[in-house]
Amino acid sequence: MERLHGERMTRNEILAELSEIISECTAQDGKIREETDIFVDLGLDSVEAFQVIVRTEEVFGIEFDDVDLLSENFSQIGSFCRLIQKELEKGCADVRKEE
Repeated sequence: MERLHGERMTRNEILAELSEIISECTAQDGKIREETDIFVDLGLDSVEAFQVIVRTEEVFGIEFDDVDLLSENFSQIGSFCRLIQKELEKGCADVRKEE
């Protein structure tokens, strides 16, 4: 299901959606936790990681800045969820400005 930019989501909803994205883009079963490391625990290579990023942007209706995709923001699922949540909240602020 495609998300609208600025839609408020709980951390668990983000985690569930991210789990589906990882399943869709990789051979992983998608059962992830916040402490799961994308590269160590899931064994994603750079191409799979890029696919996850692109699909995440599409599904959540967000766009990451290149500087946001530092390993400390992306390698662990919990930090990636926080980054997604930050982008979604930024979208809420943008929507409120337009009203």
